[in-house]
Amino acid sequence: MKVQLNKRKLLLALGCIGCLSNVADAAENADAVELGEVVVTATRTKATLSDAPAAVTVVNAQNIETKNASRLGDVLEQVPSLYLRGGALGQSQGTIGTSGMSLRGIDQTKTLILLDGQPIQDASSGKTNWRVPFVEDIARVEVVPGAFSSLYGSNAIGGVVNIITKQPDKREFTAKIKKGWSDASGEDASIYFRDKMDSGLGFVGGLGYQNRDSYVNDFVVKAPVAGAAGTPVTGAQAITTREGAPTYLLGDLGAAPWESTNATAKLFYDLNARDKIYAGINHQETRQSYTQFNTYLRNAASGAPVSSGTLDINGQRVALTNYDFTLFSFLPLHETTSRYFVGYDGAIGNDYLLKADLGKIERTYNFTLASPTATWNSGTGTLSDTPNDGLDGTVQLSFPVGNNHFVVTGLALHKDSVNQQIYALSNWRNPGFKTAMNSGYNGQSTTVSVFAQDEISATDALKIYLGGRWDDWETQGDNFNNVAPIGTTLYASRSISAFSPKVSGVYKLSEAAILRASFGRSFRAPTNQDLYTSSTSRGRTTTGDPNLQPERGTTWEVCGELRFMENTKATATYYDTRLSDLIYLMQVNATNSLRINAAKAKVQGIELDIATKLANWLELGANYAYIDSKMLENAADPLSIGKRLTDSPRNIAGIGLTAHQGDWSGALNARYVSHIFWNAQNTDAVEGVPGSYDAHTMVNAKVGYAFSKMVKGSIAINNLLDKKAYSYFLLPGRNVTAEVDFSL
Repeated sequence: MKVQLNKRKLLLALGCIGCLSNVADAAENADAVELGEVVVTATRTKATLSDAPAAVTVVNAQNIETKNASRLGDVLEQVPSLYLRGGALGQSQGTIGTSGMSLRGIDQTKTLILLDGQPIQDASSGKTNWRVPFVEDIARVEVVPGAFSSLYGSNAIGGVVNIITKQPDKREFTAKIKKGWSDASGEDASIYFRDKMDSGLGFVGGLGYQNRDSYVNDFVVKAPVAGAAGTPVTGAQAITTREGAPTYLLGDLGAAPWESTNATAKLFYDLNARDKIYAGINHQETRQSYTQFNTYLRNAASGAPVSSGTLDINGQRVALTNYDFTLFSFLPLHETTSRYFVGYDGAIGNDYLLKADLGKIERTYNFTLASPTATWNSGTGTLSDTPNDGLDGTVQLSFPVGNNHFVVTGLALHKDSVNQQIYALSNWRNPGFKTAMNSGYNGQSTTVSVFAQDEISATDALKIYLGGRWDDWETQGDNFNNVAPIGTTLYASRSISAFSPKVSGVYKLSEAAILRASFGRSFRAPTNQDLYTSSTSRGRTTTGDPNLQPERGTTWEVCGELRFMENTKATATYYDTRLSDLIYLMQVNATNSLRINAAKAKVQGIELDIATKLANWLELGANYAYIDSKMLENAADPLSIGKRLTDSPRNIAGIGLTAHQGDWSGALNARYVSHIFWNAQNTDAVEGVPGSYDAHTMVNAKVGYAFSKMVKGSIAINNLLDKKAYSYFLLPGRNVTAEVDFSL
């Protein structure tokens, strides 16, 4: 039996507003009322999925269990219009945790990533470390595409990805062991528990460890140059660059083994039936190294390996140095993220719902690089050390006004700071061998915000959302060089304000059909790296601009949702986003580039999604996205006008089957991503060579069996068809993992 509830009663029935970490089980625990799936990110309040003013995708704990998930990206690999590569994926190459991504063609620095409502993007570059969320602790992930600066401020141009972690709302104890082979060679282990006592005290704790032997995925290529040929060698393979220029494949950089640790500890206490306080800490740490490089070249006369010198390859001159085998060896690399948080979630009186939280994230990130004169084992180099942190606080009050309005209001603070130092090393293999500080920069950015949204029940069938957010952004910083050109530059504090309005509507034509429409403006403040860095690599200096303006976006979209029958839901969305003041590098001269607000672009697309239950034991999900992105203006790079945006595939398609029958379970998924471009001029059209970005289809499978209520086992195969493809790095070939889960 269905019971109609107004917004006030619905929220009180579900608990206090905005509790971003206990919604995973709310719907299944509401015995007397059929509420539907509950989401929070699209409105900052709990709402049924059908009332959300956006095409929200929810990945819950049950969905995660069907996947071979080692990292956040593995959890999200079937989300419509979401493109992920590199460090987002747990079975991918051993690289740092950041990676390329886009949502509806909008890159990762303009898509907001939240962990329990707190931004986790790096305070220096604005990128996300996808290793930070502990997969065992994820209750659900809500992906909300579209302009959402009206509720969340900076970065929410492409949308919001909110990772919501578990609360101690039930007893759970699990221990897992995983073993991988081939390109997934390595081990995973985790232990996780949560429980709630009769006194109202609840606790969550967990520890996870992963290591990968990695595999060869990065290669050495060199183009022939003018001049007399040198020592004749064999073993070179004639290929082209991703731009189509003739070159030779000469070797590889070896594997990049890594190990990663996640830990979490959280405490909750119920003050009464409605009010609670909580606190906790999350920690993640990664260490990465490289194995010895491999040269494919042999001296034509003696057969001895060759890794440097002036060479003769097919009568052409090729100059090879040790630097070619160490240039991209970020070794050693160390990265940590620690997050501390406290909060209150409750109510004032009968109608006012209050949430307050404060969180701080501290990050370390350092790696070494070899100098051009170094060898694999020794020689000078540099250490790049970039500690940075973020502080976030929010106070949110929500309340009804009359019978037809529900208002969400709030104040927010976000502060980023970074302090980078680049040191000279006498031995690039040892970060402790510092000889001098070469350069660095400092940056601090603070945003103070106020936001409000009115949910208007215009009729029984129509809801209208009117909202806006005012962000006041202030920044200051400096950079310095202790090597030529020596000097220190101090930049005075400056501030910019941004207002981000949005209007949305949800109209229920019937119980089976829903229409959504929205229009909103959004922005992305420049990062500290955009503003204050000045770095030199291979003779080219890149300089930030402390006077950069925020990047801007304007988005409108329409969406239709239809339920053909009880177990089938289909959605179709059309969207249009216009981007302005995009930040690009302008080449000032042969050796210097400057970041400027240079470009305008548009992204239009169609998104289709269907989910159906083919039988009581079998579910099917499929989605397709067509993304048409185009550069409209670009003062920094006129040849990019009319070209596609980088990291923006034209087509993404996914299909998956999930089965549960008795003690057996299984999943079979396929994901297609079309070619993407790395450079703004779209000249990198060649596929199948190192450094290219290939169109590819990946098929993954997993089969599980419950030996008892306490013991489960599974076997997963990634890249089932063993397709060879590059996404800059060579993607993993067919690999197998086996897992055993113990639970109480």
